[in-house]
Amino acid sequence: VILMEAAKTLLTGDVLLSSAFISYAGPFTKIYRDKLMNITFFEFLKTRFASGDTPEIPMSIENPNHMSILTSDAEIAIWNQDGLPADLVSTENGAILNNTNRWPLIIDPQLQGIAWLRNKESAPGRN
Repeated sequence: VILMEAAKTLLTGDVLLSSAFISYAGPFTKIYRDKLMNITFFEFLKTRFASGDTPEIPMSIENPNHMSILTSDAEIAIWNQDGLPADLVSTENGAILNNTNRWPLIIDPQLQGIAWLRNKESAPGRN
């Protein structure tokens, strides 16, 4: 309960960071995504809102993890069972696809993401 209360106070900044990931990091490689999230977005939110007249936004400082907001280990296991590769980039791509209202562009030269989407969306209720 204590951990959940602490996480609740940090929710605003963590959701803001996760929203930035979904909105801007999708088309980039893993190296650039990490740089974008950890250096650009995180540092901006930490420094911009920690100084000046704007009140500080509470967020996870030690270990900012946008994936913990966007998905759970159980959901990732279901994606892997449906054919999504277990690497971190594929998991991040799955989180983007599951947390957007629009269909993002999928560049998938090995056709692994397409196979996963077909398995995921093949339920009779989806047709």
